[in-house]
Amino acid sequence: MTRRRWLLVGIGITLATWMPRAEEDVAARITGAALTRGGALDFLETLTDTIGGRLTGSPQNRAASELILAALKEAGFENAHFEEYPLESRWQRGPAAARIVSPIARPILVGSMGWVPGTAGEITAPLRDVGVPASRDWVPSNDVRGAMVVVDPQQVGEDSGVVMRALIAQRLAAAGATAMLIPSDKPGRMLYTSAFGFYPKGPLPVISVAREDALLLRRLLAKGPVTIALDVRNTFDTNPYRQRNVIADLSGSASKDEVVLVGAHFDSWDFAQGANDDGAGVAAVLEAARILKSLGVTPRRTIRFAFFSGEEQACLGSRAYIVEHETELDRLKTVLIMDEGPQAPLGFQLHGRSDLEANARKTLTPLTSLGAADVSLDAAFDQDHGPFVVVGVPAFTLRVEPGDYDIHHHAISDTFDKIDPRLLAIDTAVMAVATWLFADAPNPVGRRLSEEEAEVVMKRSGVTSTRQLLYGSSRR
Repeated sequence: MTRRRWLLVGIGITLATWMPRAEEDVAARITGAALTRGGALDFLETLTDTIGGRLTGSPQNRAASELILAALKEAGFENAHFEEYPLESRWQRGPAAARIVSPIARPILVGSMGWVPGTAGEITAPLRDVGVPASRDWVPSNDVRGAMVVVDPQQVGEDSGVVMRALIAQRLAAAGATAMLIPSDKPGRMLYTSAFGFYPKGPLPVISVAREDALLLRRLLAKGPVTIALDVRNTFDTNPYRQRNVIADLSGSASKDEVVLVGAHFDSWDFAQGANDDGAGVAAVLEAARILKSLGVTPRRTIRFAFFSGEEQACLGSRAYIVEHETELDRLKTVLIMDEGPQAPLGFQLHGRSDLEANARKTLTPLTSLGAADVSLDAAFDQDHGPFVVVGVPAFTLRVEPGDYDIHHHAISDTFDKIDPRLLAIDTAVMAVATWLFADAPNPVGRRLSEEEAEVVMKRSGVTSTRQLLYGSSRR
């Protein structure tokens, strides 16, 4: 047995003594299995080292769906299956290079964000700096026409940085800018590759520039004109394509027509392995499925394990699930999502659903010993819970300590070696136990809101603009 496994065994023994010790206590049995088997870590190593980055629409993404399905089948989920949906465009990253032409000659480190066009060969243009636009009503000045523009999209009021990034890109493109350059927030000249909000095609090249190089550009601009050369070779494929989710059910008993869904997304970016985002969530949910199946337990409600794709573009897989299961949404009682990396668990976010708070606290009490019984009304709309919030289904996301997640998030360093085995095991236990608790509770945690009521919650929680960015005029 490896040192890592001995560490997990020790943790399992310690935590088990904090929970009820009766043999029939399913929560304690789940916790023990999660903390001692190491199944989540083993699966994550295979997913990341064998398949690697899993860009939506890529062969690697399809291979990941097949790996997940095979693991579920091997665990005894005979009902495990794919659910397909159309993808409007597939995107392929090409080489990206940039250099300062004047007043000095020097290469700078750049990388394209996803689902944006390239430059159709090398282009040369003057550089402009618009800093931090202070309003969603910001309009670029005429001098951005034909220029590359450095900009820092940051939250303005209720508009998140993601929303502002998309709005600024649209306005710069309309004003005739040739490219939008965003200083990376990563250390050590690492780049940022996010594309949330640009699917199915961004309006102009949106480029991450190493923070140190962006600082150089701004120092040069403070002294006079700067000219940049940029060459980005991205391509799009708009031929018909079917993307996949992976679904499996653990049938319930007395209320088997009611469903508790637990999920994560298996797509990732292509610079790295997607270990934190969201390979760890996939591994935790998959291991939760295997543990519950191996224990032979039957919850009151059916548990549905959902592995979504296309989250990084616009929560495409979870939105497709809503469409596919439209007539079943009244039977969907709770949704649990893990998508913030394997860090120390704190509890769950309720995304503005104050009506769920009392019941959620009561239901999650057995997680106190794992540090995960707290609930927060904080809201966001950048994970796969979002589409369920839109249709009023009670949706929770695992809340964790930040740790070093933001350093590796959407960066080349998001690799398997960054994963803490102990924290992944604990998060697996939390997700598995929380799923069991909601599925086996005498009553659902709360009701499904009408879509009008859900709109009120989203507006009060400040996520309406992010929802609008992803959905546009679409109802689903």
